Amino acid sequence: MPTRDPARSAGRSALAELRTRLAGMKTSIIKGVLAAVVVLGVAADLIDPVGDVLRDRPLLGTSFGSLVALVLFEAITDTSDDGDSGVDVFGTLGDLGEPAKEAFAAKHVRIYFSGFTMQTLHDVIRDRLIEVADGSLRPRALTLHIIVVHLNSPMNLPGALSPAPVGEQLLFDDSPVNRERMREDYTLKYWESLRALLDDIRRRHPRMPIECEVRESPHGPQFKLYILNEERAIYGTYGIKENTFTRGGQEHRILDAAGFNIMHADARYLGWSVRSRSKSTRQVANYHMAWFENLWNVLDRVKPAAPVIPDPVWQPPSPGGPAG
Repeated sequence: MPTRDPARSAGRSALAELRTRLAGMKTSIIKGVLAAVVVLGVAADLIDPVGDVLRDRPLLGTSFGSLVALVLFEAITDTSDDGDSGVDVFGTLGDLGEPAKEAFAAKHVRIYFSGFTMQTLHDVIRDRLIEVADGSLRPRALTLHIIVVHLNSPMNLPGALSPAPVGEQLLFDDSPVNRERMREDYTLKYWESLRALLDDIRRRHPRMPIECEVRESPHGPQFKLYILNEERAIYGTYGIKENTFTRGGQEHRILDAAGFNIMHADARYLGWSVRSRSKSTRQVANYHMAWFENLWNVLDRVKPAAPVIPDPVWQPPSPGGPAG
C-alpha cells in the first residue's frame, strides 16, 4: 500500500516551488535595481547629457553611488546561503523532541520510522502520545509506519566477538544470545509499550482514526530514519563499538551497533525539510522519503519466514477491556 498521500505531496511540492520562485524573484529584482544603478552611474560620468539629467539625483549620478551599488551587487551575487537552508543538526536524541512536538500539532499526524528495534522512536514520541491521550494535543488522526530489523536470522552486527587464533585481532560472527536479548528486551518490549499507548488513546478518543503497523526488514542496523508528516526527514547512523552484556549469568563480548552514545563530528542526527528554500535540501528530504516508501511497499509483500512480532498491526482494544 502506498505510504505517501499523492495529493498532499503534490500540494506541498507546489507550495514549496512557489515559495522558492518568489524568493528567487526577490533576489533577481534587487540585482536588477542595483545593476541599473551601476549602469546609470557610469553613464552619468561618461555621457554629459545623462549626467545633466541625473545631476539632482546624487545616488545615481555619482561614481561613489555606482561603487556602492557595484559592491552590493557583488555581495548578493556571491551569496550562496540564504539563511534558511532547511538543514538541521541534532546533538542528542532529546533534541528530536521539538520536531516531534511540531509534528503532533498537525491535524493528521504521520510518523514513519526505520531503525533497529524502535526503542529511540518510542522515546521520541512517547510523551507526545501521552499528551494526545490526555487531550493536551488534539490531532484528528494518527498514522505510524514502523520498519525494524528482523532478528530471527543470523547477523554479524551486532554480533559475537572472539579472539583470533593468532595475534591480537578479534573475529566477528553471529550471536544468537544477543539476538534473543534484542528481541525480548527491545523489539517486543517497546512494541508492547507502544501498543499500550495507542490503546489508551483509543479508549479516551474512540472516534480518532489510528493506524499503526510494524514491518520487519532483512537489512541490518546501519541507520535510523524518522519522517515527520511527509515534511521532514531526520537521519542518524548507528555507531559501531566493542561492548559486553551479561545474560544467564554469563558475560558476552559483542561488536555492537550503538544507537545512542556515539557522536559523529558535531551531530548524532541530521534533518532536511521539504519546505527549505534550497532545492538541493528539498531533494535530499524527498530522497529519504522515497527510500522509505519503496522499502515499506516491498515489505508489504515480502515477509520473514519466522517473524519476531506475531501481531504487527495494532488493533483497537475491546470496549471496557484491560489496559495494554
